[in-house]
Amino acid sequence: MAKEGFTATDGLQTLLTQLIEAHRSELVNRYQQVLREGLFNSRALVRPSMLKTIASDEVDTFGNFLHLSPQHALDRGVQLYHTGLGEQPMLRMSQVTRQFFVTHLDNGQIGAALEVIDAYQERVVQGFVQSLEKAIISEQERTRHAFERVTDRDKS
Repeated sequence: MAKEGFTATDGLQTLLTQLIEAHRSELVNRYQQVLREGLFNSRALVRPSMLKTIASDEVDTFGNFLHLSPQHALDRGVQLYHTGLGEQPMLRMSQVTRQFFVTHLDNGQIGAALEVIDAYQERVVQGFVQSLEKAIISEQERTRHAFERVTDRDKS
């Protein structure tokens, strides 16, 4: 299977998918733990009741990335931003992903798996940063308009 930025063989895809399916609850729990630890580093939008859903969705999105399209990872980054997740918890989840697969793979498989994981995480971060940049630009526009209204009012 060829995708932009990396190539995963069908065997690698199958192996990673099988690992996710066999150890899904472990991976979800690991994500949930780092999200819980980073909860206060996130924006006010993230509630503790959302953590399990965020963790479960992360597992699903990585699985979809393996089989479908890199767009799923970009969309995931956008979704994480809009959920209110901060940079630190998001980056900690990427560490968990790497640690999970390093733990469950043989040495000869780790290099190829890390290329796939890195490609996924690069796209997630890209989507997150694009959303952050849009929010900053939007806030700057609102500030500029407010400043112009005040300036215009003072001229009158």
